[in-house]
Amino acid sequence: MQQHVVEICQTLVQAGAIPGADFSVDPTNGGLRLNEEGYRLLNRLYPDVDWAKMTTVSQSDAQAAVESLDQYLGINFVDRILDCIQQRVSSLSPAQAAYYLSQILNGVEHRTGLSLYYLLIQTVDVSRFVYLEDLLTHEHGMVPCNWWIGDLVWAAGGDRQDVAYDGDDAILTENGLRLFELVWAGDNEVYEV
Repeated sequence: MQQHVVEICQTLVQAGAIPGADFSVDPTNGGLRLNEEGYRLLNRLYPDVDWAKMTTVSQSDAQAAVESLDQYLGINFVDRILDCIQQRVSSLSPAQAAYYLSQILNGVEHRTGLSLYYLLIQTVDVSRFVYLEDLLTHEHGMVPCNWWIGDLVWAAGGDRQDVAYDGDDAILTENGLRLFELVWAGDNEVYEV
């Protein structure tokens, strides 16, 4: 079981939740399952988390935007970038993961209008949702990293060779830069080889 799931379970028990009745952990995927009381306690324990965000965007609106973007790029960008995010966030320090998430989520939404955040939280269990919320809402020092650039280029249909890393810099091929600019907009400078 992942450490953040253990911590949430311990916190729920300390708040008065009954394991097996108010919450349980799914042994197949490590997901946290809650009944109404468990959910109420979770809301009280994590008041800064906007649980309503999980349902603010209609599924049909999101699906239409995903299909439009995927058709435009000619590749299943959304599934690919969501997979990248889940894998990368697990391997980065919290400060790097917070920066990585903010760059991808804000930049893709700014360029495409698509809320990857909404789509991402639909694919994770409650404990992982709490971890992602913590990364995005609490100050972790946000240590810059450049992995997000390569992940975006790859998810948009590029090759891993379309991005080279030189220290803190990411250098893109012409194709890499074209793909990057199709899915991201923001303040960072990206240079073409």
